[in-house]
Amino acid sequence: MAYSKVAWSLILLLGSSDDASGFATCRSASLTKQHDTRLHSTTAPDDVSTKNPLGGVDSFEEWFAANSSSGAQVNSIKHALFSSNSLRGLEFTSTKSSDLSKVAVVPRKLVLSAPFSDDEDEQEGGRSWDTNLSVKLWQECTKGKNSAYYGYCALLTRGANMEQKQTYPSTAPDALRHWTSTQKALLETTENGKKLLNVEQKQQEEWKQKYANLNASEKANMSFEDFQWAMEAVHSRAFRGDFGALDGGEGGPLRKIASLLLPLSALAFGIIYASDPSMNKFYIPLSIVAAAPVALTIIADSKGSKEAVMLPLIDSANHLQEADSVIEFDPSVDGFVLSLGRKCLVKDVDDGRERAQVCISYGVRKDSELLLNYGFLRGVTMDGIKSDDGDVDRSQIRQRLAEAFLERYSSD
Repeated sequence: MAYSKVAWSLILLLGSSDDASGFATCRSASLTKQHDTRLHSTTAPDDVSTKNPLGGVDSFEEWFAANSSSGAQVNSIKHALFSSNSLRGLEFTSTKSSDLSKVAVVPRKLVLSAPFSDDEDEQEGGRSWDTNLSVKLWQECTKGKNSAYYGYCALLTRGANMEQKQTYPSTAPDALRHWTSTQKALLETTENGKKLLNVEQKQQEEWKQKYANLNASEKANMSFEDFQWAMEAVHSRAFRGDFGALDGGEGGPLRKIASLLLPLSALAFGIIYASDPSMNKFYIPLSIVAAAPVALTIIADSKGSKEAVMLPLIDSANHLQEADSVIEFDPSVDGFVLSLGRKCLVKDVDDGRERAQVCISYGVRKDSELLLNYGFLRGVTMDGIKSDDGDVDRSQIRQRLAEAFLERYSSD
Protein backbone atom coordinates (compact mmCIF):
# COMPACT_ATOMS: atom_id res chain seq x y z
CA MET A 1 0.00 0.00 0.00
CA ALA A 2 1.33 3.44 -0.91
CA TYR A 3 1.46 6.28 1.59
CA SER A 4 1.17 10.01 0.95
CA LYS A 5 1.70 12.98 3.21
CA VAL A 6 -1.13 15.39 3.84
CA ALA A 7 -1.14 17.80 0.90
CA TRP A 8 -0.53 21.03 2.83
CA SER A 9 2.30 19.89 5.08
CA LEU A 10 5.08 22.48 5.00
CA ILE A 11 7.86 21.62 2.60
CA LEU A 12 11.30 21.79 4.19
CA LEU A 13 13.04 24.88 2.80
CA LEU A 14 16.59 23.63 2.55
CA GLY A 15 17.76 25.28 -0.66
CA SER A 16 20.39 23.67 -2.85
CA SER A 17 23.37 23.91 -0.53
CA ASP A 18 24.40 21.00 1.67
CA ASP A 19 25.57 23.44 4.36
CA ALA A 20 23.02 24.02 7.12
CA SER A 21 25.06 26.58 9.01
CA GLY A 22 23.24 29.68 7.72
CA PHE A 23 21.03 30.15 10.76
CA ALA A 24 20.03 33.49 12.20
CA THR A 25 20.51 35.04 15.59
CA CYS A 26 17.59 35.52 17.94
CA ARG A 27 16.98 35.77 21.66
CA SER A 28 14.96 33.84 24.17
CA ALA A 29 11.67 35.54 24.93
CA SER A 30 11.21 33.83 28.26
CA LEU A 31 13.01 31.83 30.89
CA THR A 32 10.07 29.52 31.54
CA LYS A 33 12.28 26.43 31.43
CA GLN A 34 14.87 27.83 33.81
CA HIS A 35 14.90 26.90 37.50
CA ASP A 36 11.28 25.75 37.63
CA THR A 37 9.27 26.48 40.77
CA ARG A 38 7.02 24.17 42.70
CA LEU A 39 3.49 24.44 41.45
CA HIS A 40 2.10 25.87 44.68
CA SER A 41 4.96 28.28 45.36
CA THR A 42 6.28 31.49 43.83
CA THR A 43 9.87 30.78 44.86
CA ALA A 44 12.06 27.88 43.82
CA PRO A 45 12.87 25.33 46.51
CA ASP A 46 16.49 24.48 47.09
CA ASP A 47 16.76 21.04 45.53
CA VAL A 48 18.42 19.39 42.56
CA SER A 49 15.29 19.28 40.41
CA THR A 50 15.07 23.07 40.24
CA LYS A 51 18.75 24.02 40.43
CA ASN A 52 19.88 21.73 37.61
CA PRO A 53 18.47 22.77 34.22
CA LEU A 54 19.57 19.45 32.73
CA GLY A 55 18.01 17.43 35.54
CA GLY A 56 16.46 14.23 34.21
CA VAL A 57 18.29 14.30 30.86
CA ASP A 58 20.60 11.38 31.70
CA SER A 59 17.64 9.22 32.70
CA PHE A 60 15.80 10.22 29.54
CA GLU A 61 18.73 9.36 27.27
CA GLU A 62 19.17 5.99 28.98
CA TRP A 63 15.46 5.25 28.54
CA PHE A 64 15.29 6.41 24.93
CA ALA A 65 18.38 4.42 23.92
CA ALA A 66 16.96 1.32 25.62
CA ASN A 67 13.98 1.57 23.25
CA SER A 68 16.01 1.74 20.05
CA SER A 69 14.93 -1.80 19.19
CA SER A 70 11.35 -0.48 19.16
CA GLY A 71 12.25 2.20 16.64
CA ALA A 72 13.38 5.11 18.85
CA GLN A 73 15.86 7.20 16.87
CA VAL A 74 17.70 10.46 17.46
CA ASN A 75 19.83 11.90 14.67
CA SER A 76 22.00 15.03 14.85
CA ILE A 77 20.22 16.52 17.87
CA LYS A 78 20.86 16.41 21.61
CA HIS A 79 19.68 18.10 24.81
CA ALA A 80 21.74 21.17 25.66
CA LEU A 81 21.71 24.46 27.57
CA PHE A 82 21.44 27.85 25.86
CA SER A 83 21.29 31.52 26.87
CA SER A 84 24.27 31.33 29.24
CA ASN A 85 23.25 27.88 30.50
CA SER A 86 19.82 29.03 31.64
CA LEU A 87 17.58 27.56 28.92
CA ARG A 88 17.12 23.88 28.17
CA GLY A 89 16.44 22.81 24.61
CA LEU A 90 17.75 20.79 21.69
CA GLU A 91 20.98 21.43 19.79
CA PHE A 92 21.49 20.54 16.12
CA THR A 93 24.92 18.92 15.97
CA SER A 94 25.41 18.65 12.21
CA THR A 95 26.28 21.25 9.55
CA LYS A 96 24.59 19.40 6.68
CA SER A 97 21.10 20.25 5.47
CA SER A 98 20.60 16.61 4.52
CA ASP A 99 20.63 15.81 8.24
CA LEU A 100 17.60 18.03 8.93
CA SER A 101 15.25 15.25 7.82
CA LYS A 102 13.99 12.78 10.42
CA VAL A 103 16.03 14.07 13.33
CA ALA A 104 13.79 12.18 15.75
CA VAL A 105 11.54 9.14 15.56
CA VAL A 106 9.39 8.43 18.61
CA PRO A 107 7.70 5.02 18.50
CA ARG A 108 4.08 4.78 19.53
CA LYS A 109 4.92 2.67 22.60
CA LEU A 110 6.74 5.67 24.13
CA VAL A 111 3.82 8.05 23.59
CA LEU A 112 1.24 8.79 26.27
CA SER A 113 -2.15 9.24 24.61
CA ALA A 114 -5.87 9.60 25.28
CA PRO A 115 -8.89 9.78 22.95
CA PHE A 116 -9.69 13.38 22.07
CA SER A 117 -13.08 15.00 21.61
CA ASP A 118 -14.43 18.50 22.14
CA ASP A 119 -17.61 16.87 23.43
CA GLU A 120 -17.03 15.53 26.94
CA ASP A 121 -19.99 13.17 26.57
CA GLU A 122 -17.99 11.33 23.92
CA GLN A 123 -14.86 11.07 26.05
CA GLU A 124 -13.39 7.89 27.48
CA GLY A 125 -15.34 7.10 30.65
CA GLY A 126 -17.36 10.29 30.21
CA ARG A 127 -14.37 12.40 31.27
CA SER A 128 -12.48 15.07 29.37
CA TRP A 129 -9.41 14.15 27.33
CA ASP A 130 -7.14 16.33 29.47
CA THR A 131 -8.34 14.67 32.68
CA ASN A 132 -7.62 11.20 31.32
CA LEU A 133 -4.21 12.17 29.97
CA SER A 134 -3.27 14.00 33.18
CA VAL A 135 -4.21 11.05 35.37
CA LYS A 136 -2.13 8.74 33.16
CA LEU A 137 0.84 11.09 33.29
CA TRP A 138 0.74 11.43 37.08
CA GLN A 139 0.37 7.70 37.62
CA GLU A 140 3.39 6.97 35.44
CA CYS A 141 5.57 9.63 37.04
CA THR A 142 4.90 8.33 40.55
CA LYS A 143 6.15 4.85 39.58
CA GLY A 144 9.74 6.02 39.27
CA LYS A 145 11.88 3.68 37.19
CA ASN A 146 9.14 1.06 37.28
CA SER A 147 7.22 3.12 34.74
CA ALA A 148 7.45 2.30 31.04
CA TYR A 149 7.70 6.09 30.57
CA TYR A 150 10.21 6.83 33.33
CA GLY A 151 12.63 8.68 31.05
CA TYR A 152 9.97 11.06 29.78
CA CYS A 153 8.75 11.66 33.33
CA ALA A 154 12.34 12.39 34.34
CA LEU A 155 12.49 15.19 31.75
CA LEU A 156 9.20 16.72 32.93
CA THR A 157 10.08 16.51 36.63
CA ARG A 158 13.79 17.37 36.29
CA GLY A 159 14.58 13.97 37.74
CA ALA A 160 12.33 14.33 40.80
CA ASN A 161 10.36 11.22 39.80
CA MET A 162 13.53 9.14 40.14
CA GLU A 163 13.91 10.36 43.71
CA GLN A 164 10.31 9.47 44.58
CA LYS A 165 9.53 13.09 45.46
CA GLN A 166 5.87 13.85 46.04
CA THR A 167 5.83 17.27 44.38
CA TYR A 168 7.33 18.19 41.02
CA PRO A 169 8.66 21.46 39.56
CA SER A 170 6.22 23.31 37.35
CA THR A 171 6.57 22.95 33.59
CA ALA A 172 5.32 26.56 33.10
CA PRO A 173 6.27 28.49 36.27
CA ASP A 174 5.23 31.91 34.95
CA ALA A 175 1.83 30.87 33.63
CA LEU A 176 -0.84 33.18 35.01
CA ARG A 177 -2.11 30.59 37.52
CA HIS A 178 1.14 30.98 39.47
CA TRP A 179 0.99 34.77 39.80
CA THR A 180 0.25 36.30 43.19
CA SER A 181 -2.80 38.53 43.69
CA THR A 182 -0.55 41.59 43.57
CA GLN A 183 1.01 40.47 40.29
CA LYS A 184 -2.40 39.74 38.76
CA ALA A 185 -3.67 43.15 39.83
CA LEU A 186 -1.28 44.71 37.32
CA LEU A 187 -3.48 43.35 34.52
CA GLU A 188 -6.73 44.85 35.81
CA THR A 189 -6.17 48.25 34.19
CA THR A 190 -7.29 47.09 30.71
CA GLU A 191 -10.40 45.30 29.53
CA ASN A 192 -8.31 42.60 27.89
CA GLY A 193 -6.43 42.13 31.14
CA LYS A 194 -9.69 41.75 33.08
CA LYS A 195 -11.01 39.25 30.53
CA LEU A 196 -7.80 37.24 30.82
CA LEU A 197 -8.07 37.14 34.60
CA ASN A 198 -11.66 35.95 34.28
CA VAL A 199 -10.58 33.19 31.91
CA GLU A 200 -7.86 32.11 34.34
CA GLN A 201 -10.35 32.00 37.20
CA LYS A 202 -12.79 29.97 35.12
CA GLN A 203 -10.02 27.57 34.12
CA GLN A 204 -9.13 27.01 37.77
CA GLU A 205 -12.77 26.37 38.65
CA GLU A 206 -13.06 23.87 35.81
CA TRP A 207 -9.89 22.06 36.87
CA LYS A 208 -11.13 21.85 40.46
CA GLN A 209 -14.39 20.34 39.24
CA LYS A 210 -12.54 17.85 37.08
CA TYR A 211 -10.45 16.85 40.08
CA ALA A 212 -13.58 16.50 42.23
CA ASN A 213 -14.99 14.09 39.62
CA LEU A 214 -12.05 11.69 39.91
CA ASN A 215 -12.77 8.38 41.59
CA ALA A 216 -11.77 7.77 45.20
CA SER A 217 -8.72 5.71 44.30
CA GLU A 218 -7.35 8.39 41.99
CA LYS A 219 -7.86 11.17 44.53
CA ALA A 220 -6.17 9.06 47.19
CA ASN A 221 -3.02 8.99 45.06
CA MET A 222 -2.97 12.61 43.87
CA SER A 223 -3.85 15.89 45.50
CA PHE A 224 -5.38 18.76 43.57
CA GLU A 225 -1.89 20.31 43.37
CA ASP A 226 -0.64 17.09 41.78
CA PHE A 227 -3.55 17.08 39.34
CA GLN A 228 -2.86 20.72 38.48
CA TRP A 229 0.81 19.93 37.79
CA ALA A 230 -0.24 17.20 35.36
CA MET A 231 -2.91 19.35 33.70
CA GLU A 232 -0.38 22.13 33.21
CA ALA A 233 2.06 19.73 31.57
CA VAL A 234 -0.67 18.34 29.32
CA HIS A 235 -2.04 21.73 28.27
CA SER A 236 1.42 23.06 27.44
CA ARG A 237 2.80 19.97 25.69
CA ALA A 238 0.07 17.84 24.07
CA PHE A 239 -0.60 17.52 20.35
CA ARG A 240 -3.82 16.32 18.86
CA GLY A 241 -4.71 14.91 15.48
CA ASP A 242 -6.30 12.13 13.45
CA PHE A 243 -3.64 9.47 13.76
CA GLY A 244 -5.76 6.48 12.77
CA ALA A 245 -3.11 3.83 13.33
CA LEU A 246 -2.88 4.59 17.04
CA ASP A 247 -5.79 2.27 17.71
CA GLY A 248 -6.21 0.56 14.35
CA GLY A 249 -9.59 2.22 13.82
CA GLU A 250 -11.70 2.09 10.69
CA GLY A 251 -9.47 1.37 7.72
CA GLY A 252 -6.95 -0.62 9.76
CA PRO A 253 -3.48 0.32 10.99
CA LEU A 254 -2.01 1.15 7.57
CA ARG A 255 -3.19 4.68 6.84
CA LYS A 256 -1.79 7.68 5.09
CA ILE A 257 0.68 9.69 7.15
CA ALA A 258 -1.05 12.29 9.31
CA SER A 259 0.71 15.61 9.57
CA LEU A 260 0.44 17.15 13.01
CA LEU A 261 2.00 20.46 13.45
CA LEU A 262 1.28 23.50 11.35
CA PRO A 263 -2.07 25.23 10.94
CA LEU A 264 -2.88 27.27 7.85
CA SER A 265 -1.68 30.47 9.51
CA ALA A 266 1.80 29.04 10.02
CA LEU A 267 1.77 27.51 6.54
CA ALA A 268 1.27 31.00 5.15
CA PHE A 269 4.53 32.11 6.79
CA GLY A 270 6.38 29.32 4.99
CA ILE A 271 4.87 30.14 1.60
CA ILE A 272 5.61 33.86 1.91
CA TYR A 273 9.24 33.45 2.86
CA ALA A 274 9.84 30.55 0.49
CA SER A 275 9.06 32.93 -2.35
CA ASP A 276 11.91 35.22 -1.30
CA PRO A 277 15.27 33.61 -2.20
CA SER A 278 17.13 35.97 0.13
CA MET A 279 15.36 34.35 3.09
CA ASN A 280 16.85 30.94 2.34
CA LYS A 281 20.03 31.56 4.27
CA PHE A 282 19.29 34.60 6.43
CA TYR A 283 16.16 34.76 8.49
CA ILE A 284 15.73 36.90 11.59
CA PRO A 285 12.89 35.70 13.80
CA LEU A 286 11.43 37.94 16.46
CA SER A 287 11.94 35.60 19.36
CA ILE A 288 12.44 32.13 20.71
CA VAL A 289 10.30 31.17 23.67
CA ALA A 290 11.01 28.45 26.15
CA ALA A 291 7.78 26.55 25.83
CA ALA A 292 6.71 23.24 24.49
CA PRO A 293 4.23 22.68 21.64
CA VAL A 294 0.48 22.83 22.11
CA ALA A 295 -2.34 21.03 20.37
CA LEU A 296 -3.01 22.90 17.16
CA THR A 297 -5.49 21.48 14.73
CA ILE A 298 -7.27 18.34 13.71
CA ILE A 299 -6.33 17.36 10.19
CA ALA A 300 -5.90 14.42 7.82
CA ASP A 301 -7.97 11.24 7.73
CA SER A 302 -11.53 12.02 8.82
CA LYS A 303 -12.14 8.32 9.53
CA GLY A 304 -9.30 8.07 12.01
CA SER A 305 -9.81 8.33 15.75
CA LYS A 306 -8.76 11.67 17.22
CA GLU A 307 -6.00 11.33 19.79
CA ALA A 308 -4.21 13.67 22.18
CA VAL A 309 -0.56 12.69 22.52
CA MET A 310 2.56 13.69 24.44
CA LEU A 311 5.72 13.27 22.38
CA PRO A 312 8.98 12.65 24.27
CA LEU A 313 12.10 14.33 22.83
CA ILE A 314 10.11 16.23 20.19
CA ASP A 315 8.52 18.45 22.84
CA SER A 316 11.97 19.28 24.24
CA ALA A 317 12.40 21.74 21.36
CA ASN A 318 11.61 25.35 22.20
CA HIS A 319 9.13 27.36 20.18
CA LEU A 320 9.77 29.80 17.35
CA GLN A 321 6.70 30.92 15.43
CA GLU A 322 8.51 31.09 12.10
CA ALA A 323 10.17 27.68 12.36
CA ASP A 324 9.36 25.44 9.38
CA SER A 325 9.21 22.19 11.31
CA VAL A 326 7.07 19.19 10.35
CA ILE A 327 5.88 16.48 12.73
CA GLU A 328 4.11 13.47 11.27
CA PHE A 329 2.72 10.15 12.38
CA ASP A 330 4.14 7.55 10.01
CA PRO A 331 2.32 4.20 10.09
CA SER A 332 5.19 2.53 8.23
CA VAL A 333 7.40 2.97 11.32
CA ASP A 334 4.51 3.11 13.79
CA GLY A 335 5.88 6.32 15.20
CA PHE A 336 6.08 10.10 15.16
CA VAL A 337 8.76 11.72 13.01
CA LEU A 338 10.27 15.21 13.37
CA SER A 339 11.92 16.91 10.39
CA LEU A 340 13.39 20.41 10.36
CA GLY A 341 13.78 23.31 7.94
CA ARG A 342 16.42 26.04 7.98
CA LYS A 343 14.22 28.37 10.01
CA CYS A 344 14.23 25.81 12.81
CA LEU A 345 17.90 26.57 13.51
CA VAL A 346 18.65 29.54 15.74
CA LYS A 347 22.14 30.79 16.43
CA ASP A 348 23.31 30.72 20.03
CA VAL A 349 26.70 32.27 20.84
CA ASP A 350 28.09 31.71 24.32
CA ASP A 351 31.72 32.17 25.41
CA GLY A 352 32.71 32.55 21.78
CA ARG A 353 31.16 29.20 20.85
CA GLU A 354 28.50 29.20 18.13
CA ARG A 355 25.80 26.53 18.12
CA ALA A 356 22.42 25.93 16.51
CA GLN A 357 19.38 25.55 18.75
CA VAL A 358 16.50 23.51 17.32
CA CYS A 359 13.10 25.22 17.41
CA ILE A 360 9.67 24.09 16.29
CA SER A 361 6.59 26.18 15.65
CA TYR A 362 3.05 25.76 16.88
CA GLY A 363 1.71 28.64 14.86
CA VAL A 364 0.15 31.96 15.81
CA ARG A 365 -1.18 32.13 19.37
CA LYS A 366 -2.84 35.06 21.12
CA ASP A 367 -1.03 36.85 23.92
CA SER A 368 -3.84 35.93 26.32
CA GLU A 369 -3.31 32.22 25.66
CA LEU A 370 0.45 32.52 25.98
CA LEU A 371 0.17 34.17 29.39
CA LEU A 372 -2.53 31.80 30.58
CA ASN A 373 -0.86 28.48 29.79
CA TYR A 374 2.82 29.23 29.20
CA GLY A 375 3.94 32.39 30.96
CA PHE A 376 5.60 34.28 28.12
CA LEU A 377 4.83 36.84 25.44
CA ARG A 378 6.24 36.82 21.96
CA GLY A 379 9.09 39.30 21.60
CA VAL A 380 9.50 39.95 25.34
CA THR A 381 12.97 39.03 26.59
CA MET A 382 14.07 38.47 30.18
CA ASP A 383 17.62 39.74 29.81
CA GLY A 384 19.17 41.02 33.01
CA ILE A 385 16.57 39.63 35.41
CA LYS A 386 18.36 38.08 38.38
CA SER A 387 17.82 38.01 42.12
CA ASP A 388 20.51 38.93 44.63
CA ASP A 389 21.74 35.33 44.77
CA GLY A 390 22.04 35.13 40.97
CA ASP A 391 18.91 33.02 40.49
CA VAL A 392 15.97 34.09 38.35
CA ASP A 393 13.59 36.57 40.00
CA ARG A 394 10.11 35.35 39.09
CA SER A 395 8.43 38.49 40.38
CA GLN A 396 10.47 40.60 37.95
CA ILE A 397 9.64 38.24 35.11
CA ARG A 398 5.92 38.55 35.80
CA GLN A 399 6.12 42.31 36.16
CA ARG A 400 7.84 42.59 32.79
CA LEU A 401 5.20 40.36 31.20
CA ALA A 402 2.38 42.40 32.75
CA GLU A 403 3.93 45.68 31.59
CA ALA A 404 4.34 44.37 28.05
CA PHE A 405 0.75 43.13 27.98
CA LEU A 406 -0.53 46.49 29.25
CA GLU A 407 1.50 48.39 26.66
CA ARG A 408 0.09 46.30 23.85
CA TYR A 409 -3.51 46.71 25.00
CA SER A 410 -3.44 50.11 26.68
CA SER A 411 -5.92 51.52 24.15
CA ASP A 412 -8.59 48.87 24.89
